[in-house]
Amino acid sequence: MRDHKRMRRDPSCPRPPQPRPLFRTSIKRKGGGGFKLFLCFALIFSCIGCDVIYRLLDKEGAEEKDLIGEVVPYEKNPTVQEIQTLLKIYGYDPGKIDGILGLRTRNALERFQKDNQLKVTRFADDETWKKLRVFKDNQLVVNGKLNVVFLQQLLTLAGYNPGPVDGKMGKKTVQAIKDFQKDNGLKVDGKVGYKTLSALSPYVPTAQNAE
Repeated sequence: MRDHKRMRRDPSCPRPPQPRPLFRTSIKRKGGGGFKLFLCFALIFSCIGCDVIYRLLDKEGAEEKDLIGEVVPYEKNPTVQEIQTLLKIYGYDPGKIDGILGLRTRNALERFQKDNQLKVTRFADDETWKKLRVFKDNQLVVNGKLNVVFLQQLLTLAGYNPGPVDGKMGKKTVQAIKDFQKDNGLKVDGKVGYKTLSALSPYVPTAQNAE
């Protein structure tokens, strides 16, 4: 049997040049930079918190969260129910008044925002909530219903005859609403929506002072 011996390099022969590991070096540097960037983001999150980042990225969504709190799926939320009630009074159908912020309520919010020159976010953000509440704050909406007595008083101050101020939406009151709408360039339907209430708003201070 032949004895196989390991071949040895002749010391007199020069060593062949080794290729430079350019590829490995570039990957290493790139990885190092990415890791530093990751550390920077981690430091930012730990310093200012996720909630602040959310508010910066989605201001209106954060405002809605402050207003209604955490939304639990299929669980009634009283603030959402109030939003739905106001939308319905103003002529924007949110579907069932169930306190659940579903698709129909979002669609109603969108229509309300478009009609009132608000930023269309589909959220109940601060500006939208302020607009929704305005007639509740001035007593035209009380206990989730239109204050017909106050409405009749405003129509009278505006120069229209709603009949007896009895809180009933009778024929004379409906006709007074239609006449008011016609004279103010509004849709003449006898329904008291947001635009009709807005047109009657200038008479609110006079009516409140007369009480």
